[in-house]
Parts: sequence; C-alpha cells; structure tokens
Amino acid sequence: MRISFLIFFFTLGIFTLTSAQPDGKTRLTWGQELSEPSGTYLSEIITSNETGIYALREKTKRQGFDGPSKIYLEHYTPQMKLRKSVKLDMKYNKKRVEFENIIPFGGKMYLFTSFNNEAKKINYLFAQEVSYRRLTPSKKLTKVAENPTKNRAAEGYFDFSISKDSSKLLIYSQNPERRKTQETFSIYVYDQDMTPLWEKEIKLPYPDQNVNTESFEIDNDGNVYILNTVFDKGAKEIKKGRANYRYSILAYSATGEKFVEYPLELENYFITDLTFKIANDGHLVFAGFYSQKGTSSARGTYFFRIDPLTKEVYANNIKEFDFDLLTADLSNRKRSRAERAEQSGDVEKQAELRSFSLDHLILRNDGGAVLVGEQYYVDIVNSFDNFAVNRFGGGGVNQTDYFYHYNDLIVANIKPNGEIDWATRIPKEQETRNDGGYFSSYAMSIVRDKLFFIFNDDSRNYNQDDDRLYGFSGSTRRTLISLAQINRDGSLEMSPLINNEQDNLLFRPKVSRQTGKREMILFGERGKKFKLATLQFLE
Repeated sequence: MRISFLIFFFTLGIFTLTSAQPDGKTRLTWGQELSEPSGTYLSEIITSNETGIYALREKTKRQGFDGPSKIYLEHYTPQMKLRKSVKLDMKYNKKRVEFENIIPFGGKMYLFTSFNNEAKKINYLFAQEVSYRRLTPSKKLTKVAENPTKNRAAEGYFDFSISKDSSKLLIYSQNPERRKTQETFSIYVYDQDMTPLWEKEIKLPYPDQNVNTESFEIDNDGNVYILNTVFDKGAKEIKKGRANYRYSILAYSATGEKFVEYPLELENYFITDLTFKIANDGHLVFAGFYSQKGTSSARGTYFFRIDPLTKEVYANNIKEFDFDLLTADLSNRKRSRAERAEQSGDVEKQAELRSFSLDHLILRNDGGAVLVGEQYYVDIVNSFDNFAVNRFGGGGVNQTDYFYHYNDLIVANIKPNGEIDWATRIPKEQETRNDGGYFSSYAMSIVRDKLFFIFNDDSRNYNQDDDRLYGFSGSTRRTLISLAQINRDGSLEMSPLINNEQDNLLFRPKVSRQTGKREMILFGERGKKFKLATLQFLE
C-alpha cells in the first residue's frame, strides 16, 4: 500500500499555449514539445521550488537486471522548458552502485544508492547531497544503513519515510527472507541535517515467511510505527473458510528503547485493506475496507484511532456502503439477485466491491479523514497462437497476455468521531494489455475542501445521455482527459478537461502530481515526444 502524499509549493511564471477550460474552473497550459533520449522514460516528478520542477529520468537495462541502468536528474523552468539534464555517476571506487531513491529532505536533495559487498555479504546504503543548481551529487558518500545479504539475488531492500514536519527521516532496512527463521529488519532515524539519532535491529516473534510489512510512519518526535500483516499458519490468506491473517502495529519510542505491539482485529469481519497516518496530536488514525465474506472484496469502511500513550482505541466505527454504490456496475439481473440477498440476509450472495485497493488516507484539519480506493486487478489469459504455426511450419506458440484493469474510484468521508459521513463512487473503466497500466490509474489534487481526480477516458462517454459505457484502452483514439470533482458534501461533478486525440497525446497519471495549493503538473507522452503542463484550479 503505497499511501504517502507529499505537496510542495512554488509559483509558476508566464506560459505559452494557455487556455481556460469551458467550465471556468481550471486553466491548462502546455509547455513545449520535447524529445526523450532513446530508451528512457520520465519516472517521477521529485519536487519543485521557485526555479521550476525537478524530475527523474531512467533507462532500464534489458534482461537480467531489475533496476535502471542509467539515471538522469532533470530541471524544468516554470515555463516547462528543459533547463538541464545530467546523467548521475553510479560508481563508487570504480564499482557500480545501484540506484535506490532521490528524496528532498531538510531543504536539501539526497541521492541514495546501495552497494553489495559480496566479500562481506553486506548491502550498504549511501547518501549524497545533490546540488539543485548543478544537478550533481557531492563526491562524499555517507553510509546511512546496511543489511546482510546472501548474494546479489537476495539483498533485502531499503525504504524511506519522512515525518510530517520534515524534521525526521526513517530508513527501513528489510533483511532478505530466510525460511524457518524469525523476521528481522533494522530501522535508522536521522534528523534534517542527516545526523543519526538512533538505530535498532528488530527481531519479530514470527517466522519470516509469515510476516509482510505493509507501511511505516515516523512522527515529529522520532517515534516509529510499523504496520504488519501476520499470517497465523503459513502465508495463505484463507484457511478453512476463515481469514488466516491479522494486522499488527509495532511502536518504537524516539530512542528505540521502548516497544509496544497493538493487535488490530475486527470481530466477525475480514479486514481486507488497512492503512494509517499520524495525526497532529500524535495519535494514530487507521482506516480501511472490510468484508463479510472474503479477503478480495469490500462491504464497507472501517475506522478507529489509537492513543499511543494510553493505548486507548477510540472512535471505532464501521459503515456499510450504500446498496446503490455496491451495485452501481452490476447488470439489472445481478442487481435484482443482490437485492433479494439483502432482504433474505444471504451474506454469500450479497453485493460487495471487488478488488479495491486502498491508495490514500487524507487527514482533515478537524480530525476527520478521507479515504480513497481504486478497483485494480490483473487478468491473465493464455492462448494458442495459430499464426505462429503458419509462419514457422508447425508447433505453434502458447501466448500469455496480461490485462490490467484500473476501474472505479471510491472516496469516503469520515467524521472526527469515526462515523462515515458519505461515500462516493467515481465511474472509470481502463483496460490495457501487457503494459503494466502505463497510462492508467489517476492523479489527485486537494484544493481547499474539494478533491480533484484526473484520468484518461473515452470521449464517447460525454456524447450521450445514458450511463458511461466506454472505457480507456491505451490508445489515443477517442481519448480525452476527464476531470472528476468531489465537493464537500460528497456530490460528484465530471467534465472533459482536454481532448488528447487532437494532439495524439496520452496523459500519464502516475507521473503527474500536485505541486502547489492550486496547481498540479501533468505529463503527456506520444512515442518519443512528451510535454509537461500546469493545471491551475481557479475557484
């Protein structure tokens, strides 16, 4: 569950190709068309400031290597022009290091790389400060974490989390899996000057293969919280018709000396997805989906808080989704069947939302929260290629295709006391083949008391009075960018933002991001050509 959401602020200058949208609520401005170096792709917008945008570009090797072979750091002006692109040196003592991350922290930018010392069987993590002006890392490498490794194929991994006030950095170091041994990992905490505050190696009382780390957070004081899924018997989600797992939160004090474990259970229900954030008062806020009949569907939302000092669990609440929301994408026949199941109390036949993944938990200033989930699943289809028989003279070829589905969004608003105020479904259908969902999913912006969701859509959905019947398939034909606005009361407004087909351009939501209180950066791509744009929210 990838749940972090960072917002950086900067003021944009004067742009070309500026156009206010017909509804008068937004202004979209595209920058100049640029060419991508061969074999590369823009993978992330890292941060922004008054000088413009900093982005990460990667070039991936072919077979036999998971990570990028080349890394470029790029700076774009407020006018969306490429000012500088620098290939980062991935060498240490004439030996290659592997890219891990680039993170803005404490007013600086840091490059994190790792080096597997096969002789010592240790994987080291290094940090280097990167110049915002020159885009080059310093020559000084500082070791900030490590983990034991068996070989290059079993290194474990590193991950990162920054406190809400940006004063603390948590580095999570996961050891490689070792069957029939206890789960072990290490945590390292640094201040905003990258001075180490404390570190601790942790050994859990569970076998390695029975634990999954879901997410982790660090608060402004340096306390660390880690959410885990613990499987009771083996690593299967269901055994004998019952859930075989439970959630658990591990809490470590700012010195790493004190440790508390909170088991998280919901009696008589399956918790199908769960995440948490640290509120301004230091309390832990949890939210997720629950089911009555399985681990891959959702019947409603689940919310509670924990006071880390008193260990009190409060504002505990569950709420079923409305029947109309649960059955919005069902045929009339299936809807009637679900309605009969509701009346008879037949749980197994009652409607639930399939394959929804929890994406964001947004904490409101009044102590409430907003939960955002997306329907995501992959269909694997095996087929026999008859064309291969004709071409090669017999034998044939078995072909495996992966169909990536990114469909409807669910947005739930939760009151400070834990009650679910409203839940809104945003209709969206995206099905692409063998591309990993490269142009699918959505980008999100928070503008005062409104939420905006932007995604690729089919233009025919705005040419009829009937329900939305068409989905995005990954091509520019009949493709436009849709803007979905959810208001404070949960009401939904949808409108076309721009017709992609006119420029033969496809919007990449996973790269686009919010960069100011009323602004976000969009990224569009067409073959080796690409454009950046600024979207301003005017209301």
